[in-house]
Amino acid sequence: MEFGNLNLLIYCIIPLLILILMIIGMQKRNRILSILKMKKYNFVQILKIFLISCGALLVAISLLSPQKPVDSENVEVKGLNIYALIDTSRSMMAEDVYPNRLEGAKRTLEKLLHNLKGDKIGFIPYSDSAYIQMPLTDDYSIGSNYINALDSNLISGGGTELYQALELAEKSFNEIQSENKTIIILSDGGDFDKKSLDFVKKHKLNVYAIGIGTDEGSILPEYINGKKVGFIKDENGSPVVSKLNSDFMKKLAESSDGKYYEVNNLKDNTIDFFKDTANLERKNQRNENMTVYKKYFQIPLGIGMLFILLGYLLRGGAKDEK
Repeated sequence: MEFGNLNLLIYCIIPLLILILMIIGMQKRNRILSILKMKKYNFVQILKIFLISCGALLVAISLLSPQKPVDSENVEVKGLNIYALIDTSRSMMAEDVYPNRLEGAKRTLEKLLHNLKGDKIGFIPYSDSAYIQMPLTDDYSIGSNYINALDSNLISGGGTELYQALELAEKSFNEIQSENKTIIILSDGGDFDKKSLDFVKKHKLNVYAIGIGTDEGSILPEYINGKKVGFIKDENGSPVVSKLNSDFMKKLAESSDGKYYEVNNLKDNTIDFFKDTANLERKNQRNENMTVYKKYFQIPLGIGMLFILLGYLLRGGAKDEK
């Protein structure tokens, strides 16, 4: 016998608290009865405490989902190998997406992560340079921690080195001999980069480009030590406006039979990614041994509720002492 929800173990403290409170209550009641010179029926009270405490303990045990393995089987898990390339350049701090483009990209990536099933995903942030922040993994629980760590100061500089990020992803795919090479690019597009376009075509990468921002764009804020101090200005003293380069992002997707999506305050069609990739061939990632369990939570739950009901209905009286 084992438990399927040990994360709820803290609830087992509730029966202990109930027991302590009922003992304190009984002691107070006995003191009052002594003052009133009335007889105390301690046995009934002790039985009442016992039934309710045991009932609460059994209910807490049922929350832990007691279970027993009855069978096991090998299951073949198939999925895609996906690298998410996240633009962390200075332009991603533009505020035409609330609160800024980078936070919008992180929300989108979090949503995609929560909808993955069986696929492996890794993260490559890029700006003036690029590096693999999270290697390919199907442990989605750690992905959120990496997403939270994404910051525009993660990589120094304000450039957009997409080509280097694509190279890193391609190298990683080759190391594991991956036949499917799926890339998600989350960016405002930056400047047109023919070198990256040619790389995507040459290596037959499946690119799904997510444009973060608006065609109208937004003035770039300036931050010093994490604090907003104004706006970035050009050599003429005018505020720098950053616009979404949707044309380049669309070309990236079109060059690889992928698709372009857009995210801003009024639009987000990235959920279509899962429909658009449904027909891609998924290769075997691993074999998993799946255990089938028989649940027994109903037994302690039923007995526990019965004990609590009996304890509640049990009455202990008091009479004048003669």
